[in-house]
Amino acid sequence: MKDRLTVVIPYRRNLSGLLRALKAVDGWQVLVVDDSDGGLDLDVPTRRLGGGQGFSRAANCGLGSVKTKNVLLLNDDAVPLEDCIERLSRQGGLCGPLIVGPAGVESAGLRVRPWGRVVQARSWKKGEVVEVDALSGACLHMPASVRFDERFRHGSEDVELSLRLTGQGMRPMLLPEARCWHQGGATLSRRSPTARRHALSGQLRLWGPGWRQGVVLGLAMGQVLREGAGREGLRALAAGWRDFLGEEEVIRHRG
Repeated sequence: MKDRLTVVIPYRRNLSGLLRALKAVDGWQVLVVDDSDGGLDLDVPTRRLGGGQGFSRAANCGLGSVKTKNVLLLNDDAVPLEDCIERLSRQGGLCGPLIVGPAGVESAGLRVRPWGRVVQARSWKKGEVVEVDALSGACLHMPASVRFDERFRHGSEDVELSLRLTGQGMRPMLLPEARCWHQGGATLSRRSPTARRHALSGQLRLWGPGWRQGVVLGLAMGQVLREGAGREGLRALAAGWRDFLGEEEVIRHRG
């Protein structure tokens, strides 16, 4: 089983988390994609990407570098618990574990609402395997031939991948008996301006042109107000909107 799978860990800046992740996957083939600013010095196979290239590009770098048929993509702040990787490897295809964190269940898959919202599921049907709309990229088993859309720098790339592969006949499957601990926000705080910026631009790209963009903007502004982020939060949303518009302009010129 272990000769058919490589654990790929994109790394940005959370060294203590990376060391915990590496300890948890000891015995498996591992590749760390170093997307840090200063570079890593670890005694594990590493591909140097540069610095701040984004999660999707780092993941793709790892996917394109492995020799195994399958990959377990793992955040540098995630720790697979006992038998997690073995269960996912036996299932195969596009599958993921129950993601748990300090507050309990963080993700039992994702639900994609047709009116423009994506929510984390925190309950599941009884049974070994559950079909879901999308899976968290914090701990994700997939064929090594799969690639992320690199326009999504840090947010919604896992949802876009799940929806795209569903359209190709590969349904995302949740294995509730497999568990992975995730210290969400350890690498990039979810309430930071950078996270808000990338989250909004990713959500806008996910839904594409149309009325759902208004829903996405409204939900994002409502979250900023609820969390008391004030002008800083609104400036981050404005930056995300500009990122999205800039990318769309590039695509139009290329077309």
